[in-house]
Amino acid sequence: MENVEHSVTELTSHHQISTESRSRIRRLDDRVIDKIAAGEVVERPASVLKELVENSIDAGARKIEIEVHSGGIQSILVRDDGIGIPRDELNLALTRHATSKLADFDSLERIKTLGFRGEALPSIASVSRMSMISRTADESHGWKISCDGGGVVSEPEPAPHSVGTEIEVQDLFFNVPARRKFLRTASTEFSHLRKLVKQMALSRMEIDIRLQHNGRQVDRYPAASSEGALKSRLTTVFDSHMADNSISVEFEENGIRAAGWIAPPDYTRSQPDLQFLFVNGRGIRDRRLAHGIKQAYMDVLFDSGRFPIFALYLNFNPELADVNVHPTKSEVRFKQSREIYWFILRAVRNALSGDQPGTRRMSRSALDSVELPNTAGFPDRQQNTMRLPVESIWATDTSETQRQMPRQSESIDKDSPSVVPPLGFAIAQLGGAYVLAENKEGLVIVDMHAAHERLNYERLKADYESSTLQVQTVIVPHVIKVSSQEAEIAIANQELLADLGFDVSLASDTAISIRSVPRILKDCDIEKLIRDVISDLIEHGSTNRVEHVRNELLATVACHSSIRANQQLSIQEMDALLRQMEVTEHSGYCSHGRPTWNQITMKELDRLFYRGQ
Repeated sequence: MENVEHSVTELTSHHQISTESRSRIRRLDDRVIDKIAAGEVVERPASVLKELVENSIDAGARKIEIEVHSGGIQSILVRDDGIGIPRDELNLALTRHATSKLADFDSLERIKTLGFRGEALPSIASVSRMSMISRTADESHGWKISCDGGGVVSEPEPAPHSVGTEIEVQDLFFNVPARRKFLRTASTEFSHLRKLVKQMALSRMEIDIRLQHNGRQVDRYPAASSEGALKSRLTTVFDSHMADNSISVEFEENGIRAAGWIAPPDYTRSQPDLQFLFVNGRGIRDRRLAHGIKQAYMDVLFDSGRFPIFALYLNFNPELADVNVHPTKSEVRFKQSREIYWFILRAVRNALSGDQPGTRRMSRSALDSVELPNTAGFPDRQQNTMRLPVESIWATDTSETQRQMPRQSESIDKDSPSVVPPLGFAIAQLGGAYVLAENKEGLVIVDMHAAHERLNYERLKADYESSTLQVQTVIVPHVIKVSSQEAEIAIANQELLADLGFDVSLASDTAISIRSVPRILKDCDIEKLIRDVISDLIEHGSTNRVEHVRNELLATVACHSSIRANQQLSIQEMDALLRQMEVTEHSGYCSHGRPTWNQITMKELDRLFYRGQ
């Protein structure tokens, strides 16, 4: 123990500097300042590419070509057809804090461009060999300047060039060996570059973007001039499964709008590497919002350890967000952070609840007839989901029939000329586990236990939420030892915890007392639950941990009260099950996240038997 204390003392002690050896305060050299600034802006080749492409977008480019070698370590070239930079402003562009995008302090509150700090180009130039050629529409030729590691910038020289700008960055960190040695392999650095290009491609659908690596074209994102091109872009960024099966998000509330696409709950990743979030067209990273999106999936996610896939766009008054948080501009501070968190959770949950029988994903022919999203990348309406026309007879209140296993529902005349319901009409039961039905598309296969489990689960949740919260006072209060910060958070959120059914009071500076708990959770590990709730409040400022635990219990009850395997159903009972699924939220997945039904089209069936070939 003494050795540990001695080691800690050595590590934490401050080095004493004598007054004789202390250096005098002096102003740093401009080149040193540039390199310090570059350390904040330029982390790796992807950082360089981000700044250059953002400048191209701000310049109104409709076409951006990217050429990199050795993962961007050797060189990065970005060529655009934007408005260009006049000859007399080229040198100024490589001067720190010089920008055309910010006029005064007030405009900082209403930033609409991606860049505005005037730090990127001089920072990049200070740690690389940079050259820039640019031409405006009123010039007969372009002008070229170059800079070698933050030294003297050359005078502009005439150079042949079309309207637009071309910037080439070579030998990144050649003059900062300590930074260069921290770069990873060329393949790793290129993977970061490629993900960034995917983000840029999603942020501006109307721009044609090409990416070359070591002289070979890797990715091409044609401007989305048709819905087919939009689908093609989604396929390149994600894959064809996401493009074909994505769920559209369209949600607006109190001046905040969310739009975009999310993947079905059964299509997830082991890492959060295909999650794209945009605020007013700016790609950002925000752990708290990503957490809110995942929480929206919790009721239908098959494996809670996996991550949903999404491309979501938030649009609201720029004054409600501070984008001047970090030099990379990849983080945003929201002035109403809690409201934004719950807004995006509701937006995603609303989209997931609409993904039920009665909707289907569009085919390519249907996609071609839909209008494009606007140029900021915000889909104007639902893009990938289209409701089938369902008659009112199938949209009637089924709350009474949901209280028990489907029994002898009102018969629907299958020979009538009325439209066929989304899940069609039952024709048979297979293996004691599946209901087979026929609809307009072909064959529908329903897992009857999983489907009935979802129906029971939604009914139990509705019953619980519509009734008065039942609270049970404990005979011996739970006393939980916590840190002083955790105790402060618990007491500050007493009202919230009371709404959840917990009577929390302060037992000491480092302990809290729980005197009552929700009756449905009385047999749970209360101490662990409360610690998790407090942790959520510290990390995210909010929690739905109690709701999650409660729903897990309701899911268990729903599972045990549902139709079991080998239970024989009549055709009428099967039809009743299908009709209830068509009007129940989340009915595409059971309470454990397994799919409840699948469609096999006639084309797929014909292909199995080589029909039409």
